Amino acid sequence: MPQIVLHDVCVTFPEKRHKKEAKPLNHLNATFSDGSFSAILGRSGEGKTTLLRVIAGLTSYEGEVTFDGVNALDLPIQERNIAYVSQEFALYPALSVFDNMAFPLKAIGCPCEEILSRVKKMADSLGLSFLLTRKPRYLSLGQQQRVAIGRALIKNPDLCLFDEPFSHLEPTERRREGLMLYSLLHAAGVTSLYVTHSSEEAISLADDVYILEKGNMMFHGSKEDFACSTNPNVMAYKGDLQW
Repeated sequence: MPQIVLHDVCVTFPEKRHKKEAKPLNHLNATFSDGSFSAILGRSGEGKTTLLRVIAGLTSYEGEVTFDGVNALDLPIQERNIAYVSQEFALYPALSVFDNMAFPLKAIGCPCEEILSRVKKMADSLGLSFLLTRKPRYLSLGQQQRVAIGRALIKNPDLCLFDEPFSHLEPTERRREGLMLYSLLHAAGVTSLYVTHSSEEAISLADDVYILEKGNMMFHGSKEDFACSTNPNVMAYKGDLQW
């Protein structure tokens, strides 16, 4: 699984309304360790989603991004083997749970036996085995997001990017789904970046915590470092961001 390094990364967007430029990422430097589950914490507008999109190859940037020392610009998006899960489920409403999860495998021409085996294994790990014939509209929000996660993970990605995937769920369900996801990814040893507004979620799920502020990395450390920090800037995030 890749180690991801960002060096002096800048992203600039024009703001026509204010006739100026916005910089969601401003000379950002960060390293995300191989096989780690990293929480990216921050308030709205601080550059969290832009960071994920840069790593996924969906947003142009200045600076350098490397995967295990290889410049990302030398890696076509289809060769990066990345799973990206956002707040939006983006499930195919006319397809069953089985067919939604099988879609990426069918797209690359996997044999039917392999598709059946991999979908069954993924459904078992996500607690979806009894729902495989249902359409998305008959699922709860948490179940729909599990299907979206299963569809993303079924291709065995090297890197997983999560943009507040459980933000629409109630706290109890959100906690349960988050712990399920962490257990699944930790067992697979997949490098994962998880965007959240919640300090409790970051401490509960992550190996490492990063805080983005004004497009730059204000803090990076283990979840223990984050929990014990007495830095006033870090304390502010622990105080007003709740799961």
